[in-house]
Amino acid sequence: MDIFKPILLKFWSITEKMDEKRIASQTPIGGITQITDIAYQSDASREHLLDIYYPEGTVKKLPVIVDIHGGGWLYGYKEINKYYCLKLAEKGFLVASINYRLARDFQFIDQIADAFSAFSWLSENLGNYPADTDNIFLVGDSAGGQIVSISAAICGCEKMQNDFGVTPSLRFKAVGAICPAVDLVSPNFMMNVNLKSLLGEKPKENPLYKYMDYENVAYLGLPPFYIVTANGDFLQKQARKLKKVLDRHNVENVFYYYDDMVDGKKLPHVFSVVNPYSEPAAREIQTMTDFFKSKIKTAAEVK
Repeated sequence: MDIFKPILLKFWSITEKMDEKRIASQTPIGGITQITDIAYQSDASREHLLDIYYPEGTVKKLPVIVDIHGGGWLYGYKEINKYYCLKLAEKGFLVASINYRLARDFQFIDQIADAFSAFSWLSENLGNYPADTDNIFLVGDSAGGQIVSISAAICGCEKMQNDFGVTPSLRFKAVGAICPAVDLVSPNFMMNVNLKSLLGEKPKENPLYKYMDYENVAYLGLPPFYIVTANGDFLQKQARKLKKVLDRHNVENVFYYYDDMVDGKKLPHVFSVVNPYSEPAAREIQTMTDFFKSKIKTAAEVK
């Protein structure tokens, strides 16, 4: 029995109230087309909905960002990242923000299955929107940062595809890992306590256990990574580990550490997501989207 799950759920219940208060205090930017609650599966479940955002009046095809929210695998929904996604769209991207089943009742393999189901829907339907399907980027924060990092590895590894039971349908030009979690295996109570929710009562016997440490994913074919953390990020060491792992395996990446103080306080975990209107967040969003744009190849360049 997972004795810690009720404690985790209580924590995330408190976080939800804080998120509701935060979102109510923020004003969304204008000038962005918003198409919300699109079903990427036919089961009428909230967990299988996605939103699409892009600048109003768009006449040309835009590079695409697929965003996956965080929330400790047990909490969250696409709306907590809405204002962040609006800011990404403002930078000239079409943004798809997805929901997925939570580890309250499901496991990590189900969350990956949902991500790849959303990818499949997007591969079949992005043509109905002003989307440049040759230039797609993947972004996730916190637990979402782990989901996108694992998803990127799966896309380039047939063994991981078999282990997770998924088939890639999108090619990602780069990954944005925002204050990511990438190691749930090394001694760290804050991370280890999630394993039973994600893998079942005997996590070490689950064949996916090895992938809970990013050391053990497949590195061939990984796209470039953009990694960001901050002085008040409680997962700062996780972000630094991802950087070291990618460096060790010669995977292109850039790493940004933000040491700003705002109103006398350090920048919190996923600072650019929770307060995309702050000056440090504006810099971070600009830096990431500039990095993505540097990876874009035009049709002429491809030829």
